[in-house]
Amino acid sequence: MKKLKFLGPLAVVIVGVVLVLFWYLGKGEASKQGYKIETLKKGKIQAIVTSTGSVNPINTVKVGSQVSGNLMEIDADYNSVVTKGQILARIDPAILSAQAAQSRALLLRAKAQILQNQRDIEAAVAGVASAKAGIASAKASLHEAELSYDRLSKLAERQIISKADFDAIIAKKENAAAALEVANAKLETAIAQVNGLQAAKKGLEASVAERQAALDLDEVRLKYCTIVSPINGTVVERAVDVGQTVAATLASPTLFTVAEDLTRMQVEVDVSESDVGQMQPQQKVEFTVDAYPDRKFSATVRQVRNSPTTIQNVVTYKVIVDVNNDDLALRPGMTANVTIVTAEENDVLKVPNAALRFRPLGQVTNAAANQPNQSQKVPPIKERDMYKNAVEKLKLTSEQGKAFEGIIAAADSKIRSTLAAAQDDKERREAFKTYATTVYKQLRDILNPDQVKPYGRYMRELMLAYQKRQKNQGKPGSVYVLDAEGKPKEVKIVIGLSNETETQVLEGPLKDGDGVITGLAFAGTKAPAPNPLTRIFGGR
Repeated sequence: MKKLKFLGPLAVVIVGVVLVLFWYLGKGEASKQGYKIETLKKGKIQAIVTSTGSVNPINTVKVGSQVSGNLMEIDADYNSVVTKGQILARIDPAILSAQAAQSRALLLRAKAQILQNQRDIEAAVAGVASAKAGIASAKASLHEAELSYDRLSKLAERQIISKADFDAIIAKKENAAAALEVANAKLETAIAQVNGLQAAKKGLEASVAERQAALDLDEVRLKYCTIVSPINGTVVERAVDVGQTVAATLASPTLFTVAEDLTRMQVEVDVSESDVGQMQPQQKVEFTVDAYPDRKFSATVRQVRNSPTTIQNVVTYKVIVDVNNDDLALRPGMTANVTIVTAEENDVLKVPNAALRFRPLGQVTNAAANQPNQSQKVPPIKERDMYKNAVEKLKLTSEQGKAFEGIIAAADSKIRSTLAAAQDDKERREAFKTYATTVYKQLRDILNPDQVKPYGRYMRELMLAYQKRQKNQGKPGSVYVLDAEGKPKEVKIVIGLSNETETQVLEGPLKDGDGVITGLAFAGTKAPAPNPLTRIFGGR
């Protein structure tokens, strides 16, 4: 009963404290609105693009085998430092040595046949000479027989010699003529034999060349049994072991991977198509790797490649970054978290991005605030530079002009709704960017083939002009400062380079040391809020 009597007054006290706290939190100091103020400072600002990439050697050579066989020896391993021409491995040369010996024997046989053919040709040439001599002898005999016939024929007419003697002279003449024909036939046979042997000699010479080529090929294959390094470098991968069979069929099998110089590496960075326009050679780069999270590596952009890579409708381009690796801390294949500095300014006034996004409570942020001034009339489509320049540059027909006018009108209605929902300048800029992209992309669809090349030139002109404006001109922006009465006052400025936290101030009334509003705060944030219980129970 005593405990129950005690709990009653205690409950009354607790309820009273709760009511006081509700009163305090609802109407006391905690409900008073204040502002977070940040002081502007001058310093360096960088515009950056972040991405990821892979660390790789600048030049990597895959060393393979051009012959098949069993590996009988391996003279290099992982991380071995090798020089050009150094032996990395050897393939068993037994089969190829036997093939080379066989080709060498066939070559010797072919050369011996050449020598035999040469001797036969010399003998045939001698036969030709002998046949020619026989012809001369036959001609002399025929001439002698003809002279005897002419002389004795006159004597026979006068019957000075007997008929038998005259018949003998006639037979001798005919025999001499026949002997001449035989001698001529022997000459033709000898010449034909020489020609045949000379033709056979060409075939034998071709056979010798063929055998020599086969021997050279076998010797080259035998040479390929010794695998050597083509460059100075370091072995980063070994794919074979002693005793393994290497099969060189359609493709050369990779035995070793040699990196030329690990003290000079490159990072292959995947940059999205929206950022690749900002990439230029010689830009500064910083990156980290998971192995050394607290260390930043400095590098330089060497090349922006034009070959795109598309994965799930996301287009990226390779940006090649050079980095020194004198201490060999970086290893091939490491994942790099890359920051590329696309622009940099020193000793400039910087404003926090939170200040550019801040809008005081109660400010109009609905469609009326985001839409342009209704009193400012939008010019007709045919009077806009977008329409007139396209018609002039691309020589649009009247039908194409009407179609382009419809494209712009449809885009106009869409951007109005987008601007009505935009909450800040960034969203409005993105809306206009989407507007222009949509219009010019649909313009491409209504062109004929002859207008495609002029369209490409026109798009490049527009891109260069846009990049020039982005580089030489700033963008409008606004921040809020406290006026003399402590109320937010809007200040119009022109902003330039921007990163994730800060933006450059190009023009405006702000100066170093001025304070800008970055957000809402409570009065208690300036000093520790007093404990509500102290008002009841006293104390500090």
